[in-house]
Amino acid sequence: MSLYADAAGEAAGPGAHPMDSWCPPCPPPRRHGSTPIDAIVGLAVRLGLAAALWSWARANALPVRDWGEWQGWFQPDPGLVAAASVWFTGLADAQAMAFQLVLWGTLLPVILLAGFLTRFAGLGILLCAVFFTIAIEPQGWSFALIAGALGLYLALRGAGPLSIDWGAARLTRMG
Repeated sequence: MSLYADAAGEAAGPGAHPMDSWCPPCPPPRRHGSTPIDAIVGLAVRLGLAAALWSWARANALPVRDWGEWQGWFQPDPGLVAAASVWFTGLADAQAMAFQLVLWGTLLPVILLAGFLTRFAGLGILLCAVFFTIAIEPQGWSFALIAGALGLYLALRGAGPLSIDWGAARLTRMG
């Protein structure tokens, strides 16, 4: 005699009803990722990565002089341009690459905080952490390991219930 009738998890035994094996369990099981712990962990991971990326972007960008001019937010520091000329030798223009680094280092925290496209953002963070360790600063592997692990978490699990992604998936009946 087994304790469970089938994969549905309904109890079997002398007092079990014959229809128990094809009736849904009561109460219905919670969806994966919808618990309060998932909301807290997803938000904490996004906040931590957003703070690290924002501080890096602001440290490697020129100070913003005119808050209304959008390009002023993304002007790279000359030191970053010089570093990009070494990192991306022969691949692209160093000024353009430094601009892209500061642009995405500034926009990605906003995207993460909103919880919008977080799986793609997590994948991008993971790939950047690998590139950082291999091509830029091998001695900085500890930070890259942490950032890569958090990026992998977001790529696999998503942002959690407190995000635009979660709401959009619920509204479109995808999840």
